Amino acid sequence: MNKRNYIKVSKGHIEAMLDVFIYENDGFKIAYAPALDLMGYGKTVDDAKSSFEVVAEDFFDTAIQHNTLKTYLESRGWIKEARKVEFLSPLAWGIEDNQQLQDIFSSDFEKRTVPVNYAIA
Repeated sequence: MNKRNYIKVSKGHIEAMLDVFIYENDGFKIAYAPALDLMGYGKTVDDAKSSFEVVAEDFFDTAIQHNTLKTYLESRGWIKEARKVEFLSPLAWGIEDNQQLQDIFSSDFEKRTVPVNYAIA
């Protein structure tokens, strides 16, 4: 199994595996994926996960429609595997430059690896 976050783009489909940190902030549960800088939230963990899924789907949909996925991923340090349709995330997310991660790591949090499967319209 791949230990890094990854995104595979193939004809009509995106498959991804993302680390998502779940924590509480101001009474809300937050689901945050630092590798893409995407966040969902809700009153419960399930609400936050559902919100995150909607945000991730919107992100991929917009990135595919505007042909910006590769540019965005590379700007965040993702590496495209040679001759493959797979991107690998950076090993580190730059905690020193990311206030969101600093807040997460200084609180109680839960880390989950979340699969994302999205059919490209």
